[in-house]
Amino acid sequence: MGVIIFTTATSLTAPSLVRIPGTYYMAHTQEKVVALTFDDGPDPIDTPQVLEILKEKEVRATFFVLGQAVKDNPRLLKRLANEGHEIGNHSYDHDYKQQRLLKEISQTDDEVYAATGIHTYFYRPPGGFLSKAQLESIKKNGHVVALWSVDSKDWRNPGVNQIVKNVMNNVFPGAIILMHDGGYHRTQTVKALGLIIDSLKREGYRIVTLSELKKFDTERNSELNSELK
Repeated sequence: MGVIIFTTATSLTAPSLVRIPGTYYMAHTQEKVVALTFDDGPDPIDTPQVLEILKEKEVRATFFVLGQAVKDNPRLLKRLANEGHEIGNHSYDHDYKQQRLLKEISQTDDEVYAATGIHTYFYRPPGGFLSKAQLESIKKNGHVVALWSVDSKDWRNPGVNQIVKNVMNNVFPGAIILMHDGGYHRTQTVKALGLIIDSLKREGYRIVTLSELKKFDTERNSELNSELK
């Protein structure tokens, strides 16, 4: 899929499953290893519940946070980091059009650093919407664009069982799984999370952060791997 421009009003409504050259959307590996990622937090109600489940299941995930949410919940982000989870950048206020792209990335990075002393490395555009020019700007800014290859579609609130099926029917070695811990009431996500983790483990999958997942990528000579080293 070489086209990465989504500009119509109707297209700016929900995430799409995207596999774009020059971005990090999976690891090429035969090892049964996947990454769980969460967007739109930290949320004072849903994120603590997600963290409790991850702690109970002994799983570390990657959270793509919004700068505004970090500003409102710095202690929650610090807890997230202290519990070993990875922090990614998801813009400041979830503007799909990203009219202030680099400024929002910088603002969010500043808020994350103020709360945790950590700089963000991965950037995920809201909804996965991105132009080629924006992709190049993000690269030059020092961030790697991280998308996904398995969409739980929890943003649709389709029901707990359906969220689980959306993941388990599409998962594969090296997949990056998209979920959400903010942006709206994520009760279904919270209820589905433990079931997904248990199902993945039963099928022999290990769950890791994005930084850990990239170490399994066998395409050592690709442009993406050069950026991630």
